[in-house]
Amino acid sequence: MSQLFGTPLGWIMWLFYKVIPNYGIVLILFTVLIKAALFPLSIKQQKSSAKISVFQPKIAEIQKKYANNKQKQQEEMMKLYEAHGYNPMSGCLPLLIQFPILFGIIDVVYNPLTHILRIPKDTINAAVEILKTNYEALGQMVGQQQLQIVSEMQNPEHAQWFASLGADFVEKVSNFDYTLFGLDLGQVPTWGLNWLLLVPLLSGATSLLVSVLSMKMNPATQQQTGGMMKFMMYGMPLMSVWIAFSVPVGVGIYWIVSNILSGVQSVLLHKLYNPEKFKAEYEEKMRQEEEKRRLEREKRRQRKLERGEELSDDDLDEEELSRKKEQERKAKRSSARTEEEEKAAREKAEEEYLSAKEMNRRRLAEARRQDAEKYGEEYVEVTDKDLQ
Repeated sequence: MSQLFGTPLGWIMWLFYKVIPNYGIVLILFTVLIKAALFPLSIKQQKSSAKISVFQPKIAEIQKKYANNKQKQQEEMMKLYEAHGYNPMSGCLPLLIQFPILFGIIDVVYNPLTHILRIPKDTINAAVEILKTNYEALGQMVGQQQLQIVSEMQNPEHAQWFASLGADFVEKVSNFDYTLFGLDLGQVPTWGLNWLLLVPLLSGATSLLVSVLSMKMNPATQQQTGGMMKFMMYGMPLMSVWIAFSVPVGVGIYWIVSNILSGVQSVLLHKLYNPEKFKAEYEEKMRQEEEKRRLEREKRRQRKLERGEELSDDDLDEEELSRKKEQERKAKRSSARTEEEEKAAREKAEEEYLSAKEMNRRRLAEARRQDAEKYGEEYVEVTDKDLQ
């Protein structure tokens, strides 16, 4: 998966490297480019946050009204979102896009020979075999192959290992600047007193700062997705630290720069698209649309009344529609009660009929027994036909 996302990102960073042959600076420029490309999505997210604050009271009302019926609650929420043209998943899109970019960056950082120096695959494979042979002789393990090739090629004592691959290969890799302010971007940070330790810590700190800024500047979003926002606030920084300790420094640098740019972006968006200002504009827009619908409804209603046509639900305002539905519910309950009463009356009449029929059966049977005893005749059981 990393290679799938890394290939297009590698081409972009290769173009930057052709202009500025320093991988650290290229990584920063690439991060700025990605943030600029995602800026329109961030604007859309900012507007969505302001929009949802307008109908937040209706959301709370639906949640309270259908607290015991989650399916109905979900249906009503979807109707509300559709009416306002709001997509609840739109706020997650910028975050979801970040993950494939991160996977791509990891692949580019791990494989600079492929993505940045554009060395043919067969040459890289030959270099890997040379590395393995010499590491086995030294009793060392091979980890991230391309990073270790770069490290050994820039080590004067081991550079001659790869001399058989040609002067062009040796020159490219030996002169490859894989640093930023003296930090080797191919090294993986570890716990200890060294400068690399700052990268994971700064990654987590800047991530926390962005979360705090986001919650402060978008209180409506915090109210709507409180649990999720808390997870984002504390979970993302911890995940940033964990990942930064698991991958080369280059990935952590990307994350730090990305977080700083996100913080600047949050402040900028708050000024350009202030939630309260945009909320007021959207409320006014909703009021105008509602007034337009009211006027159209009145015209349509008037035409139907003049023609003597029956009014439909679309011709009624909310109060009239609510009153109509309440009357229908009452009529339905009344009808249900009437049906129950009629059923009870039928059952009672049937019971009374059966009781009277049984009494007549007993009287006739007793009379037949008396006649049979008196006249010495055979007794015959009473049937339903005898009672008709």
